[in-house]
Amino acid sequence: MKSEKQASYNSLVIIPALNPAPELVDYVHQLLTSGIPGVIVVNDGSREDCLPVFEKLQAMEGCTVLTHPQNRGKGCALKTAYAYVLETPALADYDGVVTADADGQHHVKDVCNLAAALKKDEKQLILGVRDLGQENVPTRSKIGNRLTSFGFYLLYGARLGDTQTGLRATPRTLLQWSIDIQGDRFEYEMNVLIGAVRDHIGYREIPIRTIYFDNNSGSHLHAVKDSWRIFVILMSGLGRYTGAAAASAVLDVLVFWLSYRFLFSQLPTATCYLAAVVLARVMSSVLNFVLNRCYVFNGKHSIRILMRYYSLWGAQLLCSYLLLMFFESFIPWPALLIKIIVDGILAILSYQVQLRWVFAHESEER
Repeated sequence: MKSEKQASYNSLVIIPALNPAPELVDYVHQLLTSGIPGVIVVNDGSREDCLPVFEKLQAMEGCTVLTHPQNRGKGCALKTAYAYVLETPALADYDGVVTADADGQHHVKDVCNLAAALKKDEKQLILGVRDLGQENVPTRSKIGNRLTSFGFYLLYGARLGDTQTGLRATPRTLLQWSIDIQGDRFEYEMNVLIGAVRDHIGYREIPIRTIYFDNNSGSHLHAVKDSWRIFVILMSGLGRYTGAAAASAVLDVLVFWLSYRFLFSQLPTATCYLAAVVLARVMSSVLNFVLNRCYVFNGKHSIRILMRYYSLWGAQLLCSYLLLMFFESFIPWPALLIKIIVDGILAILSYQVQLRWVFAHESEER
């Protein structure tokens, strides 16, 4: 793969395209004449009247066109291009890829800046971040991005200036990892960010120009359907934690009920509840720690993490007991129901503490 001008960078550019405008040809030409060594355009099931655009691109030196006979989604188009880069021997020496959108909203200079930032030994993602506070940003894009950025920080503990940016640089070392990320459509890019946090893959942000044409009317993002899909994906990151918490809670409640009804039923009320809470917590904590470390936060096995976890466990145990005694004294509800409500609230708070402290990666603590 060789561009019309001697390459100034060692990274390829990938552009997924669905029914692109004729201006895409000029855009790719600008990339190639700006020092980008090669561009891979993925025709993701475009209409027949768009075929002349892809024919011109295919005839352009330095540009390769890959085709999906039917529309399969942006995520799938990116994976197709990633696989092509990994499987083509002639592309083995490139540092990685920069992904850009086909609507021209990513300035050529910004694409080149990300290509320049990508090095052969890179082990993190590079994100092109827009200033979404500008007046030319459509309201739906501004509000949607702010909400997802806040939700991302709340759920995953990482601050991102632009969760929906399509301009990203991925090193070659992370291409197979990117292919393995679930998702075929617009939700895929959110999945990549979630996976990067979960797998402790670093990222850095580079400011880029904020460009919108005709209030972003050319975007293929469906305002309702795709926004809902992204929201579901964003929330699904809690699925593993919820599953681990549910399994532990079932064991906790079962042991608590058996303990205060049978094992410690002859003891004074306060002592009975304390003994039941402690025994239930001890048994459920072992299960919860293993599930959280292995499947939720991907934490390392270390004494420090174990000590942090059981410090939180002790505080949570004390709060559970004190709140149970407090509410049981004036609310005529069964102790078991009160415990379930109290522990549910404590579990939400515990997630944040585990995310930001107990299982936090060393680089995230600095």
